[in-house]
Amino acid sequence: MTRLNHKDLSDDTKRTIIHMYYNVGGKLQPDIARDLRISLSSVERTLRRYRQDNLGLHPAPTLRVRGRPRLLKTADVDFLVGLVQRTPDIYLREMQQELSEVCDVDASLLAIWRALRGRGYTRKRVRDLTSIILIFTIQQHL
Repeated sequence: MTRLNHKDLSDDTKRTIIHMYYNVGGKLQPDIARDLRISLSSVERTLRRYRQDNLGLHPAPTLRVRGRPRLLKTADVDFLVGLVQRTPDIYLREMQQELSEVCDVDASLLAIWRALRGRGYTRKRVRDLTSIILIFTIQQHL
């Protein structure tokens, strides 16, 4: 297996090394070298130079966040959390309607659910004679 030297690495490969090390679950340097088929010393040298130039705190400015931009902003999710705290037995559809009327944001039920789940809320099903009511409760992290 042919391995590339540090001088032969493209800027994209160097950015990939930095991204894998800092953003992708903190991959270990030998794993990065194996995955990209480059020498371990090239990975170490790339990361060392990155730390020296950028203090190793943030990803390089040339790296872009991938994926679709989030529809629900922080203020919108804070609004949803406030709704849940005021009325714990609120339905997702009611939250969707309130969000549309007050914040002028048209979000899907799934987006609302994922945003609340991201804040640590879970759902609890309560069986009633006529329907199932979703009650949100915050998880207690000890």
